[in-house]
Amino acid sequence: MINKIKQLKITGGIIWLLELIHGKDHLAAKLSNLRTLQLGTVGREVAEMLDNKNYRLIPKFENHDLKHIVLEYEMTMKDEIRMQAYLIGNGNFTFPCLIFFSLGIFYPTIWKDFLNEYQTGKSSKSIHFLTLDNCMELQLKDIKSEYGRKHSILKL
Repeated sequence: MINKIKQLKITGGIIWLLELIHGKDHLAAKLSNLRTLQLGTVGREVAEMLDNKNYRLIPKFENHDLKHIVLEYEMTMKDEIRMQAYLIGNGNFTFPCLIFFSLGIFYPTIWKDFLNEYQTGKSSKSIHFLTLDNCMELQLKDIKSEYGRKHSILKL
């Protein structure tokens, strides 16, 4: 029970809500398949990230999980909002992205980080159309090399 409460706090209840809507095991077969891919592939790394957090693949959010891996953002609320700032800078103006980013209002101590992430996303190659289905068998290091977040964060 304590772990469930802790998980709700970390994710803001978002994962719980999405699992409630889509069902917990809707993509269980796909996640099982990702676990069988070679070490170092995008799909295997996504599966390991989800397994380490005790999360599942959620319909329509597989590509979101991919972006966590490629851009190296943790699955915490603050890093989630940082990633949304990056994605907005990168040209992703979808409703979910804007909604998640708006939660940044509750974290004034890291507002400067959001601007840095936005600017980094703006100067990076677009990751918007990268999908898990299209790159799951490719080497993660190659995808990071092409689409990864630039590590020289701008200083304001």
